[in-house]
Amino acid sequence: MEWDPNHKRPLPPSIPKSSTHSPPPDDDPEDHPPVAAPSFTRNAQPPSGPPPVVRRDTRPDANPRLNSGKGNLPPPVRRREAAAEQSIDWANLSPEDKHAFFTWLDEFFSRHLGITLPPRDPPPASTRSLKPSAPSHPPPRPSQRPTNTASLPRSPEPLTFSYPPPNTYGSSAQDVAHYFHPSTHWDSRWYASDTFSPPILQTTPPSNTVASWSSRGPTKTVLGAALFSDLSFCWYKVEFSTVANADPNDTRAVIRLAKYLPPPQALDKDALVLAHETYGDTIASFAESFEGTGQYCARGECWDLASEALKYFDEFDYVPKPLPSTSCTHGHLIYSCKASGPSPSQHFGRWRGGDDRIRRGDIAQWKSAKIGMGMGGYATMGNPDHTAVIVSDSVPSAQVQDGADVKPSVIGTLEVVEQSVGSPPKRQKYDLSQLQLGELWIYRPVGMVAYLGTILEMECPPHVPAIAV
Repeated sequence: MEWDPNHKRPLPPSIPKSSTHSPPPDDDPEDHPPVAAPSFTRNAQPPSGPPPVVRRDTRPDANPRLNSGKGNLPPPVRRREAAAEQSIDWANLSPEDKHAFFTWLDEFFSRHLGITLPPRDPPPASTRSLKPSAPSHPPPRPSQRPTNTASLPRSPEPLTFSYPPPNTYGSSAQDVAHYFHPSTHWDSRWYASDTFSPPILQTTPPSNTVASWSSRGPTKTVLGAALFSDLSFCWYKVEFSTVANADPNDTRAVIRLAKYLPPPQALDKDALVLAHETYGDTIASFAESFEGTGQYCARGECWDLASEALKYFDEFDYVPKPLPSTSCTHGHLIYSCKASGPSPSQHFGRWRGGDDRIRRGDIAQWKSAKIGMGMGGYATMGNPDHTAVIVSDSVPSAQVQDGADVKPSVIGTLEVVEQSVGSPPKRQKYDLSQLQLGELWIYRPVGMVAYLGTILEMECPPHVPAIAV
C-alpha cells in the first residue's frame, strides 16, 4: 500500500516526551556571545500546532494535484530559451562565398532592372599550402554539448576532511567486521565479561549500538550491531562454551561471525528532492518555532535543535522515519568544504548527490570554523562542533554535479536558525565566501530505510545485502 502524503488525516498534537541519545561533545559557551533573554523552560515543545509535514510546491517537475482541497497548483513555468542568432563574418568571406553572394546580386538586378549580365567566372583555386592536421571529431549535436559550469573540475587528489573519522579497510563497519575475522588475534575473552563489548568499539566508537546475549545449556551467544558516523552498519556474533575456558583464538571452540554494510551511495535529484518535500519544511518550521521566544530547544545545545527536529517525526506514524542525528551526521551529505585561510586559493569544497541547490530544512554542521561578518568582525562556529538548521534555499552561482569541486563562494549565503548555551534560538546569515578557517558539512534529512536499507536491528535483516568476512 502506497503512502499518500496528501491524506487528510489530522495531525496529532505534540506530546512532550523524553528520549535518549548520544550527542557529540557539548559546544563551548564561547562559540556565540551571550544574549540577554527572558526566563525559559527547557525541553519546551514548539508553539501550539505542528508545522506542515509535507510540502509539495517546491518540486520543479511536480504535476498539479487536483481536488486536493488546497486549490490547484499552477502549471510549471516553462523557461524560453533564446534561439541562437546566426551572423555572417563579412570581413572573412571565402572566395567561394563572395562568388555566390555576387551571383545572387546579379540575379536580383537582372530580374528587377530587366538587364542581362554575363556570368561571373568561378573563383580562382586557392594556392595556399595548408599544413596537415590531425583529423578532428565531428562537432557534437546541440543536445550533446557539455553544459557550461563555473564549478571547479574534479580534483585528481582526494579532498579529505576530519569527519567522519579515518578508517583502514574502507569504512568503520568494515574495520569492526575485520576484527571478527579468524585471522585477527584476540587478547582476551571479552565476550565472557559482564559488558560483552568488543574492544574494537573503543577505538572505532559507533554512534548507535545494540547488544544482547542468550544461552542454551553450556552454549552462550553474544549478538551485537552498530551504526557508525559514516552510515555503515556492522553485525557480529560470538558463540562459545561457558564450561570450557577455551583460548579466544581457538576457532573451533569460539565461533566468530560478522557482516558489514558499506556507507550508502549518493542519491539522484529525484530522491533528494522527494526527501526535501517530505522533511525539509517541517524541520525548518520546527527550528523557526523557537526563534525569538527566548526558549531553548531541549538542553540548549546547538545539536539539539537538529536532533529534536528529526525526532519530531516520531509523532506522525504515517511519515517514514528520517535518519536520526548520528554523531555529527544528519542525513545525506550534500556539500562539504574547508578553509585553511581567508584567500580563495585556500578554500576547497565538494558537491555530492544529484540535487542542484541547498534547500530549506537542510542541516549545517561546522567544525572549528571562523567566518567574516563584515565591518572587520567575524563569528566562530564550533569548539569544536556547531550545528544549525538552514531555513532558506541557497542556489549555487554555478551549475553543480555529484563529485564536482565547488568552492564555498559558489554556494553563497546560508540563512540558518541556531542556538547554543547562553544564546537562545535566533536567525543568522553566513556568507561562505567569507569563510576563513574550519570545515562545513551540509546534510539533507532523508528516510532511514529509504537511504540505508534498514534500521538498526540486533541481527542483519535477510533482505540487506551485507558482506560477510
